[in-house]
Amino acid sequence: YWLFVFSKNFSKIRQLTKREWLPLILLGINSGLLINFIEIFALKYSPAINFSFLNPTVIVFTIIAAFIFLKEKINLKKIILTVLILTGSYLLITKGQNLALTLGDLFTIIEAMLIALSAVLIKISVVKVGPDISNSISFLISVLPMILIAFFMKAIYLPVNLFLIFISAILYNILLNYFRFRALKIQSATYVTMIFSFTPVLVAFMAVPILGESLLPIQMLGGLLIIVAGVMVEKLKI
Repeated sequence: YWLFVFSKNFSKIRQLTKREWLPLILLGINSGLLINFIEIFALKYSPAINFSFLNPTVIVFTIIAAFIFLKEKINLKKIILTVLILTGSYLLITKGQNLALTLGDLFTIIEAMLIALSAVLIKISVVKVGPDISNSISFLISVLPMILIAFFMKAIYLPVNLFLIFISAILYNILLNYFRFRALKIQSATYVTMIFSFTPVLVAFMAVPILGESLLPIQMLGGLLIIVAGVMVEKLKI
């Protein structure tokens, strides 16, 4: 799909300047090589519950990165909403239990920083060259590093369920990126990242009917805090 988009916009892509290519190349390397590489160690050396909770700290790093590179202001409203989201994520993901931080958690923090950097690079790119061109170039640049990582980690094998992988590819590599790049075209990096905090809430509530999982009251409270924060993000136009 992204190769088709690339070929469709090839005449425009040929006219891109070096300054326009730079964030796209950095985005492709960051998304395809650095984030995937660090995530391997984050998942290997960090307990799953730690990884799931620390990943949302991307909001904090996005606020900082957006302040440095995009001149987005840091104010009290952002700080309060960030605290609400992280508190809700903690209750929803950990069920309120204490976390024993490990050395492996450092990899999760680094990954969160790299994801925040991606949001900034996407914002810079879509403003300059548009979401479709940015999406196609950065994705195609990231493909080779992902294949190399999979090869050296001996993670390339015939799929067990080709249909589910096909659906996953459409949802994640096409639709998610399609809407994410467009969202960053019209909204701030901080706004989009905060709205993405709805993800664990949606996963939790979808898991109840689909997977037969249950939610504890403390998890429901955490989800409610995230929802309230998400609504306030929209109301306050963060």
